[in-house]
Amino acid sequence: MKKSLLALAVVSVTLFTNSSIAATVYDKDGTTLAVGGRVQSVFFNGQLNKAADHDSSLVNSARLNLAGSTKLNDYISVLAFTEWDLADGHQRNVGDNIKSREQYVGVDFGNFGRVIAGKTFDATRSVTSATDQYETLDIQNDTGLNGDRRTGIIRYDINTYGVFLSIGAQIAADNQSVFGKKYDLNSGYSGALGYTFDNVVFGPLSFKVGYNYLEGQNDRYQKADGTEYVNSLKNARNSAASIAWGSAANGLYLSALYYGQKVKFDYLQLANKNTELKRKGAEFIGGYGFDNGIGVYAAYNYQNTKNSFFKDQRKDQTLRKVPLQVKYTANANFKAWAEIEFDANSDSKLDRGTEFTIGARYTF
Repeated sequence: MKKSLLALAVVSVTLFTNSSIAATVYDKDGTTLAVGGRVQSVFFNGQLNKAADHDSSLVNSARLNLAGSTKLNDYISVLAFTEWDLADGHQRNVGDNIKSREQYVGVDFGNFGRVIAGKTFDATRSVTSATDQYETLDIQNDTGLNGDRRTGIIRYDINTYGVFLSIGAQIAADNQSVFGKKYDLNSGYSGALGYTFDNVVFGPLSFKVGYNYLEGQNDRYQKADGTEYVNSLKNARNSAASIAWGSAANGLYLSALYYGQKVKFDYLQLANKNTELKRKGAEFIGGYGFDNGIGVYAAYNYQNTKNSFFKDQRKDQTLRKVPLQVKYTANANFKAWAEIEFDANSDSKLDRGTEFTIGARYTF
């Protein structure tokens, strides 16, 4: 196998996601190649509306990834990673297509950090992931806030002596995920900073803050009557702060998150009026992972969204959710879970009732 091909993969997945249990299929002369992925099936009750008109459903899904690196010298390695969501035949999930989930190439400088470029998260994901411990149910899953992988990202990460730093830039790209929606982007930047104390009473204590700014493209079009419209993202910004105490894998784990988001749209050019979205949220999670592989977790999620339409129409909506999870991790390969989410006095139009899922996953 040629080294030039092997250099197109990376040994580990992105810094901000859970690692796959990948199998190393090649390891020679400083070059490695690993293959990994997962297959899972999840039962959703009718409130989650995954099939027909609020019918219960069983949704299967699969992912496949390639990861590898080539060592150039004692200090520098080149790397890459690619992962796909595979066809699952479920039209409200992936459907009959194969979708790119994450892809990047980069350079690893060892203790001096690494640089990656491609489709991945911006720096703020390292902050919001502190409370994103649920498989299918919580506000981050409900609104897609945990899926903002974007093409055109360049990011530098370093984590040494307890200090974490991530700095990123966004290059122009069309149809990219921004806070769970798709828009055309022109440019942007992001940054995150944190510090972790090794052992405080029952585990590590980590503090992180982050900020992200995105500039939209100025997309123009004309209606049949000749009226010119601008129907695009003007700019978006996100700030977040989190604290995490303990290990999410075993023992006691406590975490909290606060985030604020603001999106401006340049919608109707001739009237010189903009629409605007403001969102703020807070999340708290606590739980315990036992030595026998069973873990029990509870959380409280709050999110308030204010929409301004043409400056004279406004809509204010609030979500309040209480998700609970019981999981069983047999080993590094197999995991099963049950999650239930109760509404905690959300606005009536947003209250979908009690949502429930049961799932099982095999990771290879």
